[in-house]
Amino acid sequence: MRFASVSGAGPLPALLLAASLLCNPPASAAPAPAADPFAPSSTGIRQIGEIMGRLTKTMGDLPPNIERLALSQIKTDPREFNPGMSRYIQAQIEEIFRKEGRRTVVTSPELRTFRVVATDSSFKFSNTLPSMEDLWKLGDKLRVDGYIEGSCSKSADNDVILNLKVFRHRTGEIVWSGSFVAGPNEKKPDIWNLDWSASANVRLFPIKQGILDRPDTLTSANLPVTDTLSDLALTMYGVEGTVSEVVTPDKFLLFSVSLGYGLASGGGGPDSLAVNFNIQMAKFGIEMLGIFFRKSNPDLGYWLGTYVGYQEFIPFLNRGHVSALTVGYKSRVSRHFTLGGGIMFLPLNRNLKGLGADEDRFLTLEPVAYELTYLHYTF
Repeated sequence: MRFASVSGAGPLPALLLAASLLCNPPASAAPAPAADPFAPSSTGIRQIGEIMGRLTKTMGDLPPNIERLALSQIKTDPREFNPGMSRYIQAQIEEIFRKEGRRTVVTSPELRTFRVVATDSSFKFSNTLPSMEDLWKLGDKLRVDGYIEGSCSKSADNDVILNLKVFRHRTGEIVWSGSFVAGPNEKKPDIWNLDWSASANVRLFPIKQGILDRPDTLTSANLPVTDTLSDLALTMYGVEGTVSEVVTPDKFLLFSVSLGYGLASGGGGPDSLAVNFNIQMAKFGIEMLGIFFRKSNPDLGYWLGTYVGYQEFIPFLNRGHVSALTVGYKSRVSRHFTLGGGIMFLPLNRNLKGLGADEDRFLTLEPVAYELTYLHYTF
């Protein structure tokens, strides 16, 4: 086959070719859609990561007397997970029990949990310790308190299902179990690792100066007389909800956002029986907590931590608002309950003026106030 040369045909063919390219540019490729980092993957790697995050949250439910564990077996189907992925699942489970559960995880040559049995057409995984008697003897040899056993499977829709249990090696008693699902059919995927809490607290706002109605003393026109008192205090009893997220992987730093309601009652003056008034407030706050004395298992709380934060108090039917910078200490005495207390600094916005029937009331708060959280429950 011969190709005709256009080198000697003059500039006209080249001009026509250039014009056709300008009029009909090649179609550009459509931009690829942005990948969803939380979308399930066909290999199951993303689903396994989601499941391991949930497994971490359950480590606080392990009995404290189960200190030494060995992984007996994790059953998988080779049609769903290849040998490398199966060993990855095993390694992730061992790491979570060891690091997050603060348990000693031991192994032994006899515990070859993934053994490939191959034939001409297929292969499968089997365990080298099929009998309970063998596990009993090996458990005594390793001085373990229990075994970890489970299965991991994948549905046709790429849902990954992990079932785990911990049982005592001598009696077979199941002391802990969990079932975890991650994938497209999951109703509530855990995108954020959040803790939800509800708390009750009390706050004391000393009053620098208060101009109040004296209902026990009336003018000639039967109107209350206003009086100026300097030794009053606002005591606010509040309830609030808090959502927190761990900032650092080692759980030493937590960030929280809170929203609540409080009822402040005035009293404490020389005529406190006659000086009665209430102020309802909405409260919004943010807080950063650093833990420096932690328990061996962080899921069971921490001994002592310090917090700094900012709080905004917005009173109903009053002019003005209260802004506070807070600093204090907290102790999560158990997995669910926390105690705390601190000091609030009010550098700005310390004046409150009443509205309506209380329009003569005017309060100026002291620059330092106090707070105590006596009931804080984490779900």
